[in-house]
Amino acid sequence: MKNNLFLILTSLIVSSPFTVKAQEEREVYPININKACASIVRIPYASDNFSDEEWKQFVNCRRFIKQYIQND
Repeated sequence: MKNNLFLILTSLIVSSPFTVKAQEEREVYPININKACASIVRIPYASDNFSDEEWKQFVNCRRFIKQYIQND
């Protein structure tokens, strides 16, 4: 499951049209990490309606995106 989340996040970041433009022009696109990860994990944003497993995926998603942003 962890590998699946990594593959999904990687494909979203790599294939995003914003990534290419940001690399070319060094523009910054503010995103709501919590909202993005809720969408990726497919849980309702700003809700407590999710399982323990979904929460773990959400936390891992946030950690991955923050790490990606810091290493850029």
